[in-house]
Amino acid sequence: MTRAFAPTADLLRRLAVTGIAAGLLTACAPSRDSAPRIDLQPAQIAERSESDGESEEVVLDIPDNRCGLAIRSFSDLLTRDLEAGMVAQRVHDAAMADLAVANNACRAGAQDQALSALRATRLRHGYPAG
Repeated sequence: MTRAFAPTADLLRRLAVTGIAAGLLTACAPSRDSAPRIDLQPAQIAERSESDGESEEVVLDIPDNRCGLAIRSFSDLLTRDLEAGMVAQRVHDAAMADLAVANNACRAGAQDQALSALRATRLRHGYPAG
């Protein structure tokens, strides 16, 4: 007689464990209301800041080597984004000033250091590391 109830008790135990596991998974799942909202183009980035003439343009003497090509590519991207209104003038100027550090390392022949500085500049200003 105990054997007839053993499969039923085992079945009830499995159902209880499954129910508890399902309840825990449901409790851990984020609700739709708690998902963070991601703004793909924040207004403060898209707006052009007014330049008061105090910042001077950074001119890069970019060498024709591996790191120089990467720096030139990113510099051109920054200029296109500025012209399209995707970045403010002050952001462009700050990124170009940071890019000068990478360019100086590249001109000195420290390609790895230059590429590392370029990657840091890209990340600091919201671009993919590339």
